[in-house]
Amino acid sequence: MAKTKEYITLLSSLSKENRKTIKKMHHYLETCYINEAVFEDMMCDLAGMALECEKSGERFSERIGMDYKSFCRELAKSAKKQSVLERILDVSSWLLFFDGIIIPLLYILYTVFFGFSSSYIERLVITAPAGQLLMYFSVSTVFIIGWFAVKRFTYNAQTVVLAIYIGGVLGTFLLTDFIGKKYMLGSVSVNIIYWTIAIALLMLVCFLAKRLTAFRLAYRAENRKK
Repeated sequence: MAKTKEYITLLSSLSKENRKTIKKMHHYLETCYINEAVFEDMMCDLAGMALECEKSGERFSERIGMDYKSFCRELAKSAKKQSVLERILDVSSWLLFFDGIIIPLLYILYTVFFGFSSSYIERLVITAPAGQLLMYFSVSTVFIIGWFAVKRFTYNAQTVVLAIYIGGVLGTFLLTDFIGKKYMLGSVSVNIIYWTIAIALLMLVCFLAKRLTAFRLAYRAENRKK
């Protein structure tokens, strides 16, 4: 977290041109799945380098000696990559967030627009058709996993890749909507407070596990070099 604050401080000190370049580098390097701890150190170093260039009157592009994409590719080649566990925890965190907010959003929606669907609210408990919930959770899951796949394999996603991604989300929506209406006729009741607490705790566990795993692997690699 300290590195994140340092990076934000350095970024705010840069000129508009260099800040834009660093953000592009940040975006590009994110697609390389670099170990989180190493990535934070790397971005702080790059932002610090850009700030040094400004103070000395040197152009940042001249310091790195090539276009930012080529420079980032060279950095990524030698950088410690995320482990499989880190990637699973990363995806899980986002899945928990997006799947987790579905129930609170439905609760608010059904409270405001009471009677517009077959779902209903009783105090802090929401009761909704099982098929409807299946559709929402499935679409959210495909949306997140697809987003990670697009992020992993493309920097500026091509039109075909985006079309496949959007088609997959829409296809999931139509398929689960059909399955839910035809085969899942029951209802599910969820207490909004218990749900929110459970999701928040699971997200916290994922976040802490991801950070600990990232730093443990990064420092283990550093110690081996020494």
